[in-house]
Amino acid sequence: MSILSKIWSFIVRHRYIVAILFFVSIVGFVDTNSFYHLYTQKQEIKELKKQIRHYQNQYKRDTRLVKELDKNPKAMEKVAREKYYMKKPNEDVFVIE
Repeated sequence: MSILSKIWSFIVRHRYIVAILFFVSIVGFVDTNSFYHLYTQKQEIKELKKQIRHYQNQYKRDTRLVKELDKNPKAMEKVAREKYYMKKPNEDVFVIE
């Protein structure tokens, strides 16, 4: 008996199992709406929501800073000194990290 006839006889004998395995492989991995694609998309959604929270917090922090800069002129000097290392003409700035 040749190999092809053995394979064909196995498929004919176990046709329901072969059909179920074929269907599961198509639905699980190959299809555009497969379980694998759904899993990767859910992971991507989680990562994007994490980035959204990060940027929202950054926006709130920056908004508070801008409001304080509008209200208090001393705050502008503080930000210029801390963030941009600006100095007065007669002083030295040492940056320690």
